[in-house]
Amino acid sequence: MRFELKVALRFLREGKGQTLFILLGIAIGVAVQVFLGTLITGLQRDLINTTVGSSPHLIFSGSDASSLMPESFSSSDASDSSDSPGSPRHSGTATVTTAGNFRREDDTLKNWADLMALLDEDASLTAVSPVAQGNGFVLRSGQRWPVIVRGVEPERANAIYQLQAALQAGTMALEGNGLLMGSALAREARLTTGDQVTLELPGGGRQSFSVTGIFDLGSQSLNETWLFLDLGRAQRLLGLGDDISRIEVQMTDIFAADTLGAFYQQQLSGITVDNWKDQNADLLSGLQAQSSSSVTIQVFVLLAVTLGIASVLAVSVVQKSRQIGILKAMGTPSGSASRIFLFQGAFLGFGGALLGSGLGFVITQFFLWGTAQATGRPLFPLEFDPGYAAAIVVIATLASVISALLPARKSARLNPIEVIRG
Repeated sequence: MRFELKVALRFLREGKGQTLFILLGIAIGVAVQVFLGTLITGLQRDLINTTVGSSPHLIFSGSDASSLMPESFSSSDASDSSDSPGSPRHSGTATVTTAGNFRREDDTLKNWADLMALLDEDASLTAVSPVAQGNGFVLRSGQRWPVIVRGVEPERANAIYQLQAALQAGTMALEGNGLLMGSALAREARLTTGDQVTLELPGGGRQSFSVTGIFDLGSQSLNETWLFLDLGRAQRLLGLGDDISRIEVQMTDIFAADTLGAFYQQQLSGITVDNWKDQNADLLSGLQAQSSSSVTIQVFVLLAVTLGIASVLAVSVVQKSRQIGILKAMGTPSGSASRIFLFQGAFLGFGGALLGSGLGFVITQFFLWGTAQATGRPLFPLEFDPGYAAAIVVIATLASVISALLPARKSARLNPIEVIRG
């Protein structure tokens, strides 16, 4: 084996220019693959995070949550289901709607405390937040702005909406008559923290509140219309009594929202399940098409690299045919002659892939630097994945070895006598 390695390295050194060009070609191809994969992954992650990263993945609402059946709905049921990503252990009568598409419900969610307790036990859920919601108007200086009043428990709501991080001014304190207001509404109404506003509800009732915090959730519509109040205060203002409007939920694996929703629908009587994936079908189709196009491009790049290596090694067999013939005449087996070119393919593929991975990392950093020049921050975050780069290196090396099979077989069929005579 050491003999074939030495000969393969010697052949590569003798054709330095040829070796350098093929290494450069492989490196460019791999760099394109690494950068394209990193770019597509970063773009998809940013789109998903923008869409549902700080919003509920499932929203439970309905008329009653009293029909819980914990005896018949256990975590073992979820774990036994091949379609279930989590292990919920609870049930109830509820309707699930998706974030960003709130609709007015005639019914409120009754007996919701037990449902909340059961949802809190579900290990697949990362946040569970009750909401009392209704419409109203903010009054100031003779002007009226329509708003959506959302009563929440601040800590639970913060786990979903990242309110603490979204605050531009003030605090999250909602005790007493405090409220949180969106930045767009605060700017239009010329309000700052500590200012007093009047909140008018559809029934005609009015109450004065103090702006304790101003937030920016990254959405113009939310910043213009959402008000956060203390849950108990909102229940009383909206006339809900002890009821709430919905329970908002975030989960660990957001792409399993449809599966978990279907599982809830099967286990909970009278439940209707919608999820963010159904409401964002166009986005998901676009992401899938994006991934498919990325894979297609990378396959053709890999094919071009493979054909390039095969053609170079085929020429090398012709160039080195006399040396191969002499080696075979001296007793070198045909298998050893074949392995010389297989080793050449492996060296070229591995060396070019390593160089390409480094080049892909450099291109990624340059992209981040270039897109941050105008605003001080990149267009969207990219994270170089060493595992993905290592997989590309392995694939490129295997493809290079495969591309060397034909030249290797050709070298094995060389007749040493005819080659030497020629």
